[in-house]
Amino acid sequence: MSQQISNVPPPPLPAPPPAAEGAFQPMPIIVKKASTAWAVAAVFIAAFLIVGIPLGITFILWSRAAMNAPTQLGNAMRDLAADVLQPRTTVNEFVFASVQDMQRQQKLVVLQTTVDADVTREEGSTSWGMYWGTNVARVAVHGAHVQYYIDLTTLSTGDFIYDAPAKTLTVTLPPPRLDTSMVSIDPGQIQTLDLRGGWMRWNKEETRDNAITELRPKIIIEASVPLMQKEAREAGQEAVTRFMSPLMTNLSKEGITLNVRYRDARG
Repeated sequence: MSQQISNVPPPPLPAPPPAAEGAFQPMPIIVKKASTAWAVAAVFIAAFLIVGIPLGITFILWSRAAMNAPTQLGNAMRDLAADVLQPRTTVNEFVFASVQDMQRQQKLVVLQTTVDADVTREEGSTSWGMYWGTNVARVAVHGAHVQYYIDLTTLSTGDFIYDAPAKTLTVTLPPPRLDTSMVSIDPGQIQTLDLRGGWMRWNKEETRDNAITELRPKIIIEASVPLMQKEAREAGQEAVTRFMSPLMTNLSKEGITLNVRYRDARG
């Protein structure tokens, strides 16, 4: 019985009474749903243009930088290592090293050259109140070897003056001097130009030997002329500069120049 009752449909609702003729009838309200698809698409497009493109450009640049970073980092590390490992010589280190090397050298030969000399010797003899005549001997030598040197044994750190504003290191040395212990005469180059004996002299060869002995002092005189000294001074400045060039390598990279002068007034 209960099943039959539950299957009976409910009675229909009564229809509303018809409106009277001429009475106000309200218009039905129609609700339309606005479409949001285009609005959402416009927002996404604007966001992509405003944010996405700059981010994309930034990502591309970052990717390139990341690709080049190892190479740039390697170059920077190599330059840093080279700069750290590069020997740096200070002016004081240069001075001490130069003094030690020069004192060890003792003397620096700055000029080697040859000179010619000519000697005439006359020897007269008188004994028992009688004149026995005069011997005459003239000898000459060509190409005798001489050299100028700078004495380095007295050099000290006080002979080095560094001018920081001018970046100039000045070393003051004793002037070059002739090395009298190194005069070299080749006997084969000695010539006898004249040899005569007195009327009662039979020892003219002795006079010639005495003339040859005078060649060495004459060579020293010829090698000491002002022109030769000037040449030695110029050669000395060049020789000292060459001698110090290995130690000046690092200082020259910093723009420091070397000036060589002498202790006397002539510079």
